[in-house]
Amino acid sequence: MATDSERLDDFIAAAKARGVSDEFAVALLRQNGWSERRIYQAFSTYYERVLGAPLPSRGGRFEYASEAFFYLLAFISLSIWATALWSLFEAVIDRHFPNPAEYAGYDNFRQTITLQLAALIVAFPIFAWVSRSIAQRLRNRPESAESGVRAWLTYVALTIASVIALGDTIYFVGAFLRGDVTTRLVLKTLVILALTGGIISYYVSTVRGKALDLVRDRGYAAAAVAGVALGLGFGFFDTGSPQHQRFVTLDERRISDIGALQRELDDTKILPATLAGLKRPIFGNDTRKDPVTDDFYEYARLEGRHYRICATFDTDDTQRQDGFAHPAGHTCFNR
Repeated sequence: MATDSERLDDFIAAAKARGVSDEFAVALLRQNGWSERRIYQAFSTYYERVLGAPLPSRGGRFEYASEAFFYLLAFISLSIWATALWSLFEAVIDRHFPNPAEYAGYDNFRQTITLQLAALIVAFPIFAWVSRSIAQRLRNRPESAESGVRAWLTYVALTIASVIALGDTIYFVGAFLRGDVTTRLVLKTLVILALTGGIISYYVSTVRGKALDLVRDRGYAAAAVAGVALGLGFGFFDTGSPQHQRFVTLDERRISDIGALQRELDDTKILPATLAGLKRPIFGNDTRKDPVTDDFYEYARLEGRHYRICATFDTDDTQRQDGFAHPAGHTCFNR
């Protein structure tokens, strides 16, 4: 029995023998399920046989490698910024709709947010540039829309996004059955479904419909930019500017120093008259001194085993629950 390729070659040879135009033959074959790439391969075989000359190749393996590079880079950067956006929204939701059974300090929140902000700032522009480059290549070489590399990598990305969406839906239904549906769970579910749903719907439309569609592409691009801008806005609103973050880091260092001093003083038999009476740590920073002024922290012995340590803070962190809550400015801790 003849193979599909042989039947296709025979059909094209018969059509050309009877004067059927190439355009009509291509349209007819596409209507019957043949890909444009496979049709043109068959036409190449026909014309090489009729003309007695090989069809000149343009790009070959280099073109396939180039396509693989651009699509891989696009999907890698997509996964980075989409994951970062989801993690950022999750952290913001957890902060504004806290679970009473959990404790998440501001320092952990700050580290999470700044990491995700950095991922967004780096990965999203790369994704936008690569996507623009892919669109330009498709305009210059429309036949590349039929690339097997493009189809395979796109479906791999769709599979991953679908698994994430399915897993989140299962988790939400499980929480509903446990009676654990809260505002923060609903918000998290809506965010992840919006992200994965947008990714899935866009890439499905590119492989099942037109690879390039100006209206569709601009619409999805605007939605992506709006989502990233919203995430950046929430992130910077809750963490502040880089200068503010530096002040927060310095205050965390002061809290760490005072905690270390407290442990050392509690272990001494007789409280020293000044912090200079304590040994300087062999390794690491000198926990007796402020990291900016390099002056000893203010210290005073009180009655009995009681003492006071004071520091000047740059930021307000009165919501701490570890015994080191402090306003901005001079603050003392009695121990």
